Amino acid sequence: MKKSKKTDNKNIIKDDTKDIAVEQSDLKEEQEIVELLEGARNGDNEAWEKLCARYLPFIHSRVNYFLSRFMIKQVKKEEMRDDLVLAGWNGFIDSLKNYDPENAKLITYSRSYIDGEIKKELDFQFNPMGIASKAESDISDIDRLFMDAEIEELLQNAPDKGSYSPDRRTLQIMEILRIHTDEDHSVTLQEIAKLLQLYRVQKYNNGTKLEDIDRTISNNLSNVLQEVDPLEYTEENEPEYRILYDGYKDDLLKKKLSKKSGKVDITNFSYVHLFNNEELDRLIEIICFSDILSNEDKLKYIKKLVSTASIHYRTPFWNGEKLKFNPKTIHNRFSNREIACREEIPNNLKVIQQAINSMAKISFIYNRHTSDHGLKPRMNKRHEISPYHLVVYHDNYYCIALNQDGKVVMHYRVDLMSDVQMLRNEDGSVVPAQVTAFEGLPLRREYWSPDKYLSEHFNMAFDEPQTIRIKIRDIDYTILQEWFGNHFEKTREQCEEGYDIVEVNTSPSMIVHWALQYGEYVEIMNEDIRAKIREELDKLTKRYQ
Repeated sequence: MKKSKKTDNKNIIKDDTKDIAVEQSDLKEEQEIVELLEGARNGDNEAWEKLCARYLPFIHSRVNYFLSRFMIKQVKKEEMRDDLVLAGWNGFIDSLKNYDPENAKLITYSRSYIDGEIKKELDFQFNPMGIASKAESDISDIDRLFMDAEIEELLQNAPDKGSYSPDRRTLQIMEILRIHTDEDHSVTLQEIAKLLQLYRVQKYNNGTKLEDIDRTISNNLSNVLQEVDPLEYTEENEPEYRILYDGYKDDLLKKKLSKKSGKVDITNFSYVHLFNNEELDRLIEIICFSDILSNEDKLKYIKKLVSTASIHYRTPFWNGEKLKFNPKTIHNRFSNREIACREEIPNNLKVIQQAINSMAKISFIYNRHTSDHGLKPRMNKRHEISPYHLVVYHDNYYCIALNQDGKVVMHYRVDLMSDVQMLRNEDGSVVPAQVTAFEGLPLRREYWSPDKYLSEHFNMAFDEPQTIRIKIRDIDYTILQEWFGNHFEKTREQCEEGYDIVEVNTSPSMIVHWALQYGEYVEIMNEDIRAKIREELDKLTKRYQ
């Protein structure tokens, strides 16, 4: 017995030692992760890549976990996987921006962010009404919705409160079409009936059985179509259609109403919204980039615009609760001048903003203008960059990004970019953006001031800012305010009466041309800059002799 007791004590000691070793290993691993995160926040790209490599498999594992809960065909799962991984990646990026190692382990903290974004994407893909559902096969989203146990229970327990008048039934059908359909999503007559039943239960807790679908609801739809759509189709009156259906160009409604045509079935109805998805994208982009609206107003107007769309519409600039776009990255106003490649700019902005949200790389062709007002590639290659921010400067969109070599933060005019794509790995996951020691790096905790950055990178130059001393009359400060905002300071340096010396931190190359432009009003005091101004003046003198 004594021998056995000693053996037990040894086992206990061994187990304790093992536990301590595991605990120490966990602490060491967590410390490494914290060091990697701090390095990434400070622009260490190697640390950032190691951090991404560690957590990308975890994101894939969370996607696999959620997909395993749905009894759908493997083909459907693979179709969804890329979007789910990107959603989880976005959640991981958001967690890094807020994580404090003193409160929890990163894997524990980030999991809630990752799972939250994956669930949102699943809710959107399976049923936009927000109720997770399990499906047995590749059936329609609406049929899948009604297979959910919560929905079944909701429908079964709703009391019978009586039917509705034909007028209210018509309005309810119109509301269902408005909410659930758009240019890319239509519903059949049978699906309308199901959604009508669910609509009444959710809004009025009324479980009264539906009217005869083939007769009553079909007649309702026919009456609606007669009121909101032309009876005969022409190319000229197509914009007048408010509800589309299969065969509307063949005047199927007119044939259905004709007693001579026999039985004619109309199906696949979709509501024509006030703005289509492309128009909504453009309007939301304009609001985001407006320099005359407050953050609160932008959010209010975007919510109103989104409310005009179906539940299927999404924009990368708003996640349903807050703006994803930084509303402070504005420096100047839009003008109404014509811009080459105007049709491509909205798509460029959308893809770039998605990449910024995901901290992912993009590739594109960079162009130059030609004599015939068109665009031509600058060189025969695709550029790859890591985008950080979108800004507007003197009526042009710019993408602030790390260049392909990962050494210089540069500025790319969005209107000169074409075929913009997010870079992806072979498994469909996004290629992580590179990081560098840049105060605007999205992973930094410090507040980034776009206005200050733009004043320091005058005319979107990307050379190293330098403190510039400027002599100016005390009545000409409007010039400085217009170009540098509040980012200049009056010094105490003695100067002749009526003049001041101010300091501004900005581009030394661009200040040369600015000083020539405002030569009547300003004088640069830095000797190295003055020498460059003299060189430019000599060149101009020779050119114009």
